[in-house]
Amino acid sequence: MKSKTLIVADMHLEKAFSQSRAALLPGYDTKETLELLEAALNRNLTQNCVFLGDSFHNAMTAQSLADPYREKLQQLSQINHFTWVIGNHDPILPNFLIGEQCHSTFIDKIELRHQLERQGYEEQITPETGQIIGHYHPKAKLKLRAGKASGKCFIFDKKLMIIPAFGVSTGGLNITDKAISKLFSNTPDVYFCYKTKLYHIHDVANLRK
Repeated sequence: MKSKTLIVADMHLEKAFSQSRAALLPGYDTKETLELLEAALNRNLTQNCVFLGDSFHNAMTAQSLADPYREKLQQLSQINHFTWVIGNHDPILPNFLIGEQCHSTFIDKIELRHQLERQGYEEQITPETGQIIGHYHPKAKLKLRAGKASGKCFIFDKKLMIIPAFGVSTGGLNITDKAISKLFSNTPDVYFCYKTKLYHIHDVANLRK
């Protein structure tokens, strides 16, 4: 029986702490994000967890992570095998993390990495392979019967999947933005995260910008 793997991107732990002096943000984001991580691991009964980069908002706050948060990560890593992919915000990961650290990893023929390399999407992916990435924090705005809604999204085609940011204070980039849309040669599938459910968006071309 194959093991179950949770894939998480862009937690941006300690983002509020790193910006607190300038923006006066409360420093609760790390605690809330780790609580969500623990709940997701327990709910899905996983054996592995891959973090697709930008797990920390920057290298300095990663190194100074408070002891309770270090202990929580270490506790969770005793139950699941952790793989830490580096991101552009955390190119140097702290030594206290338990698990593998790498630029990318594979599940079967699917490559998991933080973002595409600069030489371009089509040059990296063959018909036999695919990639799952983070980095872009995809989100969408919808007009519903009850009003307008904004939420995180999964967006993918047969070769590439971009997963949403996991952190509670990460913000996002609309999937209609050219930085995202240019990565897909055909109309991609989009699943919109709203409350506790996923909704398949059929009319991607008419999403609100």
